[in-house]
Amino acid sequence: MADAPLSKPQIQLVNDQLFLLEDAKSSLSAQAAFEAYKNNEFTKNIQNKISFGFTQSTIWAVLPFENASEIPVQNVIKIDNAWLDNVELYFFTAGALVSQVSIGDNVPFTQRLRQERMPSAAFEFPMGTSHVLFRFNSEDPVTIPIYLGSERAMLSSFAENAYFYGALYGGLLILLIYNLALFFYIRELRYLLYPIYLLAFTAFNFTYTGHGFWLVWSESVTTQQWMMPGLMFCYLFSAVMFTIGFLNTRTFLPTLYGYRHLIYVSLLIIAGLIFLSGNRSLIIMIQLIMLTSLSVWMVLVGCLAFKNNDPIAKFFIPAIIMGTGGATFSSFVTWGIIPYSQWAFRGIEVGMLLEMSLLSISLGFNFKLAQEARIRAESNALHDPLTDLYNRRAFSKLVSPSWELGKRNNTPMSIMLMDLDWFKRINDQFGHAMGDKVLQSVAKIIKSRTRDSDIALRWGGEEFLLFLPNTSSKQASQLAEALRTQIEKIDLNNIGSVTMSIGVVSATPDQIDLDKLITLADEALYSAKEQGRNTVAVMSDHKLTANI
Repeated sequence: MADAPLSKPQIQLVNDQLFLLEDAKSSLSAQAAFEAYKNNEFTKNIQNKISFGFTQSTIWAVLPFENASEIPVQNVIKIDNAWLDNVELYFFTAGALVSQVSIGDNVPFTQRLRQERMPSAAFEFPMGTSHVLFRFNSEDPVTIPIYLGSERAMLSSFAENAYFYGALYGGLLILLIYNLALFFYIRELRYLLYPIYLLAFTAFNFTYTGHGFWLVWSESVTTQQWMMPGLMFCYLFSAVMFTIGFLNTRTFLPTLYGYRHLIYVSLLIIAGLIFLSGNRSLIIMIQLIMLTSLSVWMVLVGCLAFKNNDPIAKFFIPAIIMGTGGATFSSFVTWGIIPYSQWAFRGIEVGMLLEMSLLSISLGFNFKLAQEARIRAESNALHDPLTDLYNRRAFSKLVSPSWELGKRNNTPMSIMLMDLDWFKRINDQFGHAMGDKVLQSVAKIIKSRTRDSDIALRWGGEEFLLFLPNTSSKQASQLAEALRTQIEKIDLNNIGSVTMSIGVVSATPDQIDLDKLITLADEALYSAKEQGRNTVAVMSDHKLTANI
């Protein structure tokens, strides 16, 4: 029979088993603190308190450990918070201090027995009752989630954390590269502000989770202690710049856009003043307040932009709610306002990953809108809005490919240049609105008689041009006559007969260039006008013939 699979090893959050004492003067020694515990001066942590917020006091905690087995038990204690300045553990067996470990941020990694990202210590608990005395003191918020478990359980937890942060940083890196690529392609400021915002968050997160101290500046305690408040401000500043630049504030929130430089300068002044104080606890406290306020401000700006019909705001609002909501949860846990849980404590990371993903989608959506707008603009630039035919500007772009193809295949090409007769009389007697209706009616007839390969243009005023690839002179003249006859039947509010003079010219591209062919079509049209109008004049082999 096969062995049953081993259950997954677990680590246990043991804060509810702690006894706590707040030393306001930070005057107790470890031995004195332990004596105070034995004299019942500590309070049982029945509320499972984990966060103490900003405090100048030293927090003492005692964890009793009962080993009921007959052999020593090796366990690991981990404090799941990478930013605490002073963390000291004292191990008491039979009332005597047998071991002491310092593992806070004030201790470089090379001086720690266990060089792991989160401060931890291993101890072999003998049979009977032992006590672990903790001493916590920090200028940062004092949040002390304490976990206990076997070495195997800690390794399993470490692997889970590695997968989580690998996915987090991998996802953020992909989003960063993707949006930088968009910026270099589009060269639009919002596509640069977003990667800056993304990079600022990633750097800040890399620091406060302890990865920076663990992997990069493991010897520099000063760097670790000041990097977090510095990068937190960079994150806050980039978030404000991103909000103003990402939303179309210039169009939809012009007042905010006008004050943007004042906002940026004000933030820099505030940062300068609080950093000059040199009080790291004050700096981080103010920045956490700003972080919570920023959450509200970004959502408010997004709502105002949405109210003013900014299309990108519909993505921005839920994205920011996710990101800043997660940051707010983490901030509230740090302050001790809401109960600790791992997901709430790591809420900023989950929220920001969701936020960044949705913002990237919104940037992709904005890129799609921009591309569609560009295509519409290009299309509008090539179209006559009145007749919905191509305009003169579109001629070279549309005709050149067909002309070159005809040159390779030596196929005949025809151009038909058309001009409405006595059109000024229609405008003068019946008004320009009626003249527009005539032009629209003519355009409708032209479109109804052309093939998909033909290119019909409003050449200017009351002139139209029809380019006919792979069309002989005879075919072109037959089409011209059919158009002339059909246009003559137009009847709009008894304005009288609408007539058109048409010049037709045909040639193969190896005989003549395109510009010369247009010139000949114009000469043919002039000939049709001279022959009494309402006429098709065909130029073939440089000779004019008239069909009346």
